[in-house]
Amino acid sequence: MTRNTKTITPPAILTAVLWLMLGLGILCFGTVSAMAADPTDEIEHFHITVDVQEDASLRMTYQIDWKVLDDERYGPLTWVDIGLPNSHHSGVTALGSSISRIEDKGNSLAVYLDRDYYKNEVASFEFSFVQDHMYQIDRYVEGETVFAFTPAWFDGIAVKDLTIRWNADKAGAWQPDCLIDGSYLVFSDALVPGGRFTISVTYPNDAFAFSADRQAGGTKQRSTGDGFSFSMLIGALVVLFFFVVVPIMVIVKFIRWIASGLGFGSSSSGSAGKKIVRTKIVYYETCPGCGAGRQEGKDNCPYCGRSMIKSKEIVEEKDLEQPSAYRKAGTYRYGNSPNTYIHVNVIPVPVHISSGRRHSSGSGRSHSSCASSCASSCACASSCACACACASSGRAGCSVKEFFLDRIQKGRVRVETKG
Repeated sequence: MTRNTKTITPPAILTAVLWLMLGLGILCFGTVSAMAADPTDEIEHFHITVDVQEDASLRMTYQIDWKVLDDERYGPLTWVDIGLPNSHHSGVTALGSSISRIEDKGNSLAVYLDRDYYKNEVASFEFSFVQDHMYQIDRYVEGETVFAFTPAWFDGIAVKDLTIRWNADKAGAWQPDCLIDGSYLVFSDALVPGGRFTISVTYPNDAFAFSADRQAGGTKQRSTGDGFSFSMLIGALVVLFFFVVVPIMVIVKFIRWIASGLGFGSSSSGSAGKKIVRTKIVYYETCPGCGAGRQEGKDNCPYCGRSMIKSKEIVEEKDLEQPSAYRKAGTYRYGNSPNTYIHVNVIPVPVHISSGRRHSSGSGRSHSSCASSCASSCACASSCACACACASSGRAGCSVKEFFLDRIQKGRVRVETKG
């Protein structure tokens, strides 16, 4: 008896694998695009109050108004994950009755709400903690210590009102420009999804008990009674990298290879540059609608909602008085008029370089950027001293990572509500 056999050749196997990878890549891209199309939440207010204590740690209070826009995709809002500057914090305390409990995950807090929140409902909650390892001694100028702070950002959620109130006692300088309310510096901005806002405040080295071993980027190891340590976190991240990140990178590279083979490739690669756009804004002294006086930092009348902007135009650096004062991102008062400002926006611009050459950045090497992705946010604080930690809503779609971090979840520290 002759047995008929069908031989699958290596090229046929390779082709099948390539088509499978391509299909997975298209599926992943389509899923991510669909999820990013319509936001499920928005942050109406994100208010942070910071007081520097004598030991140079920070007493921080977070007050957040979180609005639900869609309760069908992932269900109602029951908890949120709020990023903290780094793992060197203590005294996490829930304020008010809208928080049922808080679980400390090291670089973030899982805040569990008092109930389920549905579409068009706003969850308002507040908590405080003491944060350390937030400064760098002699960072820019010898004799001066700098605090750099980037609040938690939300990759898929807009923040309509971000306000940071920093106690200015003993402060010598700060960036960007801001309002002063009594003893507090008041920084404010609105953030698009994934947007970040960084401030820095500088003090003389003898202003507080600054210590070299408590600077930003320290290597203190945290552990819990369940045996969780920094090494376990690294292990979990390695697993996450090889089982999630690497396959996605392979798929993306394959798609790019296919595209270049079909004539869609690019012969140049990008290197970051920057473009500075300056906008001159002139405000009405009084509201043209109801006659109320203009409030600092507000574009609309707080009483009738009428726009307080009289004119807005893009201006060139050469047309400004003292142009060197308007090169960093922020909003600055212009001239002697109390109603005229220059808003400076710094935009990254790709610089195209031939793909046949390697790009050299010179003899120096820059620190890791604070605009890294959410997955690598924890590394930021050790390299550039800013408070990098992403945040997310507590929906079903955000819990995939828990599969890889089950051990870490068991080691969380629980903080009960304080009425």
